[in-house]
Amino acid sequence: MKAFLIVALGCVSLASSASRTVRLEDRSDWWSMNNEKEPILDVPLVEKHFDTNNFKILDLSLRTLTFNDVASRLGKAVIVERRGASYSRSQACYFSGSGSDTIHLIFEGGEGESSTVYVFQGGRDWKGSNLCVRSNRVSIDLTTGTGLRLGLSRAEVEAILGKPDSTAPNRVAYCRTFKRKVTKEEFKRLVAEDPRLSEERAHELYDFVDETIQIEGRFTNQGLSYFFVSTQGW
Repeated sequence: MKAFLIVALGCVSLASSASRTVRLEDRSDWWSMNNEKEPILDVPLVEKHFDTNNFKILDLSLRTLTFNDVASRLGKAVIVERRGASYSRSQACYFSGSGSDTIHLIFEGGEGESSTVYVFQGGRDWKGSNLCVRSNRVSIDLTTGTGLRLGLSRAEVEAILGKPDSTAPNRVAYCRTFKRKVTKEEFKRLVAEDPRLSEERAHELYDFVDETIQIEGRFTNQGLSYFFVSTQGW
């Protein structure tokens, strides 16, 4: 199965924002999983539970994230909108450092209320990189809720995430789908959106939701130098 391209965030779209936008008919964003010019790894979709703490970075959760949430934590950035051959995406970029030591943290929303977060060090330039915003919250120490961060060895990444679902030289990838129990807050919101349901029917429909998560990591001699996390939910 070709690696999936969408990452739904419930009823909230990461792309919604009052920030200024710039539109580019461009695919130089080599780091994007939705850049068809430089595809990510092909990876089979595996039915197996995955830790949803992978969704979290800087105490922000991909499941409920908006660009306004990102701006409140990291500062307001120009939203770059790109349209490829078959997939559109909106991106907010932050960075720290300079030269080969530059760390980038990029949030991306796309069609179908989708979202991805990218963290990488160095890498070649791309059109629109001048619109990235410097933030003191971006550093080599950025971690997901499970401890995934730049600089880890492949063995350390696999100790956190488990055996990869797909591999290539200096690359690992995971693609999982599973059901998880909703939180009390999520259940209340879902029921409020359809108040005609009986309590019994509401529990049948909303006690559990489908989640899909995809991660890819890339390595250099210095360890993990790039990773993204995407989540497709309800």
